Amino acid sequence: MKKDTRLIVTVSVDDLTDVRVFLVDAKSGKQQELQPGVNYTIEFVQRRTERCQVCDRTYPASEIITHNGEQLCVLCDRDKYPLTWDDIPF
Repeated sequence: MKKDTRLIVTVSVDDLTDVRVFLVDAKSGKQQELQPGVNYTIEFVQRRTERCQVCDRTYPASEIITHNGEQLCVLCDRDKYPLTWDDIPF
């Protein structure tokens, strides 16, 4: 999904020489300085989320485990259904 998004920063003329705006990638931490007058394409990724039935928090769908008909986050699943020796293949 692509959106035409504008970032407008308003500053006084006295402070104009000191303004720097950066885009930071959440995963890699890479920073990109935005230059005035340049059009940038920014892609927003929307991920599906699910709610844990025990702690009632929202997690990415990849972190939800369906166990005996319940939707549980990884931590709640480990608390409710701990590993036994039979679960470990030797």
